[in-house]
Amino acid sequence: MYTAPDGRHYRPSMFLTLTSDSYGKVTDDGTPADPAAYDYIRAARDAIHFAALFDRFIQNLRRVLGYEAQYYGGVEPQKRLAPHVHLAVRGSVPRALLRQVLAATYHQVWWPSTDTVVFDRNHLPVRDESSGNYLDPATGEVLQTWDDALDAIGPADRPRHVARFGPKFDAQGVLAGSKDAEKCIGYLTKYLTKQVADCHVPETEAQRAHADRLAEALRYEPCSPTCPNWLRYGIQPKNPRPGLTPGGCRGKAHRPEHCGYAGRRVLVSRKWSGKTLADHRADRKAWLVETLGLEVPDPSRHSWAQVAPADPDYLPPEQRLLHVVAERARWKAALDEARRKSGPPGGQLPATGEAA
Repeated sequence: MYTAPDGRHYRPSMFLTLTSDSYGKVTDDGTPADPAAYDYIRAARDAIHFAALFDRFIQNLRRVLGYEAQYYGGVEPQKRLAPHVHLAVRGSVPRALLRQVLAATYHQVWWPSTDTVVFDRNHLPVRDESSGNYLDPATGEVLQTWDDALDAIGPADRPRHVARFGPKFDAQGVLAGSKDAEKCIGYLTKYLTKQVADCHVPETEAQRAHADRLAEALRYEPCSPTCPNWLRYGIQPKNPRPGLTPGGCRGKAHRPEHCGYAGRRVLVSRKWSGKTLADHRADRKAWLVETLGLEVPDPSRHSWAQVAPADPDYLPPEQRLLHVVAERARWKAALDEARRKSGPPGGQLPATGEAA
């Protein structure tokens, strides 16, 4: 808490930016100065585990501060395609303390080793339908299970990967109602409705080649204990299922448009707004009713009952699905029309992140 010259008390908030570590020198357009020396494997692994690293940072920060710091932020890729996060944090934290928390924050990944490729594309494991296990196609031997692979990690082994933030960070104090506060709000909401791929689109051949090399590094990198890529290294993934193929994982981390990041785009603490989920649902309902100009129905005048096949109004599932689709289309059209009428002159709505 601070005291202004006029005697008023105030408490500034903070706009914080955290970035991934360096994987090699990059040029102004974000591409590696020396692609052969750029550490794509570490970049891929840091991106996969970025969400867990961020959770560990918030945990450490709250322990140091002694209270449950509240935040709202978003994750987006830099030009070099490494994820970084922008945060609005309630309350101010000294830079020296932030630097210490960042230096002490890391996320260890204690997974089996992926140094040795056991099965390539021309020699893949086969599944035994009777037992559900995957076998070596040449010997018929059952592959090591996920639990056995974890048990094989000894006390002398090192973690498969250790994720850390880069040493550089940016922290700015922000006062409520100031121009800086409006600017930060606009920056945080700019990409609120966008996917990771919409935040940075390669424009040059060098940028496209850089994105392709990162995607190739992510192709066979396991993203979770259930990832099919573990078969490539002679290990059955956790809870194996039929049809698993190395390089064929459908997880978000392996999709080129996600740049390895599989976490949530928008990060918000549970107590940021001071409202429960029920409060938020009530707010959304009230906004919708007001926007569409509807009357709030009286619950005492209606009763709900499950429709049975013997009822005259019962519809077959296929017909009921078509009714639901048509109803949702009418709702969307009505909402779009209400937004258009309530927008600025000319019917043009402000772009995402701009002040209305």
